[in-house]
Amino acid sequence: MFYDTLTANDERFYRKHWEVSDFEQFKLIATGGADAWIAPHINQVVKWGNNGTQIKRFSNTVRTPNEDLYGKEGLAWNYIKDTGRRFGYQPPGRLFSATGYLFVPDEEQSLWPMVSVLNSNLYHSLILSITISRNWTAGYVGSLPWYNFLSEIDELERISKEMYKTKMVERLYNPTSPYYVGPPLVTTILSSDFFYKSPYVNDIDQWIEEDRETIPTNRSIVEMARHAEKQRLERISRLEELSDQADDVIYESFDISEDTREEILNEIFLRTSEEAGDREVPDPSSAPDIPDDLDQHVKDLVHHFAMEAVREAEDGIIPLKGADDQPDMVERIVDRFHGAYGEYAEDRLVEVDDILGTESAGDEAYPNLRAFIEEVVFEYHVETMENTPIFWKLTTEQLLADAKGEGFACFVDYHQLDASLFDRLSNQYLEPRKAELRERRSAANRRQSDESLSTNERAEATEEFEFCSSALEQIAELEEVMQELGSTTERDFDEDDRQLVEELAPKVAAFREETAERIETLAELRERNGEEWFQDTFSDNFWNAVDEWREEWLDALDELEHACEEYAKSSDEPVEAHLADLFDYFNWRLKGSDHYSSTGILFITYYFEREGGDLLNEDGEPFENLTDDERLLASLAMGIDDASIIDEEYFEQIADDEDIDDVADLPPLAEFKALAEEIDDRCQTVDKQIPSDWSARALSEITTAGYQPNQKHGVAINITPLAEKRIVPEVVEDKVI
Repeated sequence: MFYDTLTANDERFYRKHWEVSDFEQFKLIATGGADAWIAPHINQVVKWGNNGTQIKRFSNTVRTPNEDLYGKEGLAWNYIKDTGRRFGYQPPGRLFSATGYLFVPDEEQSLWPMVSVLNSNLYHSLILSITISRNWTAGYVGSLPWYNFLSEIDELERISKEMYKTKMVERLYNPTSPYYVGPPLVTTILSSDFFYKSPYVNDIDQWIEEDRETIPTNRSIVEMARHAEKQRLERISRLEELSDQADDVIYESFDISEDTREEILNEIFLRTSEEAGDREVPDPSSAPDIPDDLDQHVKDLVHHFAMEAVREAEDGIIPLKGADDQPDMVERIVDRFHGAYGEYAEDRLVEVDDILGTESAGDEAYPNLRAFIEEVVFEYHVETMENTPIFWKLTTEQLLADAKGEGFACFVDYHQLDASLFDRLSNQYLEPRKAELRERRSAANRRQSDESLSTNERAEATEEFEFCSSALEQIAELEEVMQELGSTTERDFDEDDRQLVEELAPKVAAFREETAERIETLAELRERNGEEWFQDTFSDNFWNAVDEWREEWLDALDELEHACEEYAKSSDEPVEAHLADLFDYFNWRLKGSDHYSSTGILFITYYFEREGGDLLNEDGEPFENLTDDERLLASLAMGIDDASIIDEEYFEQIADDEDIDDVADLPPLAEFKALAEEIDDRCQTVDKQIPSDWSARALSEITTAGYQPNQKHGVAINITPLAEKRIVPEVVEDKVI
């Protein structure tokens, strides 16, 4: 039974899976949650590219004690829950965390019988006999007895697999699931592909029947919704039946009487928040003719079509109201209805419109559908997607205090965001919109002074004139905002700071080269003389420690040099947010000390001075009469190639540390140590000049050279500059950021 802390900085490294497209960098991770039974609902990913290098370099508080088990198949469970039923099958390729635990069997055996057993009433009662807490830690679960004959009961495996298959069908309808296909009103009539493109959908195909039950497209929305509700109840009912079957098989295996079974169930209800009625499922055939959640079904349908439309827009932008024959969002969604329902699309649209509101059709064929799209769908999207929207609404409604209506609004696909967003908006959407508004304003101006028109008609013309004037003023404000967002925002890193890192870069490069040369020499000695000689000369574990860390040492030093070069650039050029970590990382991980128990680079100097120091003459050079092996050992204790790059004060610091009166009396290897100390000192100075808050650095990265969104930083960071300029709805400030 295992858990893992992984990271203490969720905002920085965690994302919702729909925020990312690079699944080489981001991996699904079990983080617990109420929906853990049989098939845990996992919708988060963590930045784990290159085996989590960025996470590990972020802070010395990060721990990954069970990293060797990442990606293993196992049973995940939520350790904090009010009830039992918290174990579920986790396919390979996922990670786990401090709240999403994982069980991996020691021996190769099927996990499926364990799913049924660990979720059974019997094992729930065993846990309750160990702890009264609702926190089922690895220690508690790991102390449960296991009987090998349970693994050999084929019926338990069959039951678990059927339950898993049933639960996975439910995932197809949840837009926050990696396996989302669409809402029930679409998936009951279409055999659709998975909505999200990720490698994780590959492991579900075997669990989903290809010919899912469909109903004819001529059935009404109400009939489809009732059908979907009936199917949902059937799935829940089947899960309870299968759970009861598993309990019976397990009880019979231990010859537990009916009376004891009843006592076990009563004990569970007594000592947890679960009640007997929680497991009762209404008869599926009793589903009402008009489902109670009919409007929810309809909103889910329109929301799904909106997500599809924005994602498939060629430039990732759809205006709320089109100009120059540009199709707007309503038209795009109407097209989706035609694609889904064919010749019955108009009937379905009329039904949907009636369910969404009470306004009658007039000039607008589907007024309630339009109202939902213009006024509600974005907020609905934010709520549905757990405050992480992947289509955004840009709007002018907050730019004027006395705005009359919304001058311009559009939906934007998050995954198509780039630095050209504002140019595309201006050229392809704002200019046509302004031209249309000017024409409408001119026409309204003429009509409001036309005495041949009725009073009502002239009043309507005045209202139209005021709206168009306000809309044009709003767009002018938007254009000004876009210009501001596109302008340079210099980093707070002055010329002295830049000079400091510019001078630091060659020192880091030299330290890396010196370290690499010494490691190569060590490897050569080991290859020439064998493991036994190497252990006798240095220590039993010396090579293991060097071999474990050498790749990280050299790679991180290379990255630190790169960080110096990046921060030395002009302050109007962006710097990747994670590079700042390297300056502090040198102090708490890379440098180390010359004590043999350290795991930083300087620990190697303990052995180098011990084994090679006596092989050097007073000038710090190897004696002439040395063997090849002795010459190699001596080279390990020598100084660096160019000691002039080291400031004198750091030699004095080393002398003070080692209680040596004269710098000239320092051993040659003190040069290597002094260089490390100087780099450390300068790194700490730089670190103090850089914002410690990652979000501030990430925002700087996407705004320094003008707004340049970068999806690796997630929705909240990328939308923040737009929220600060009030060109997105208020819900963004309230819920997303």
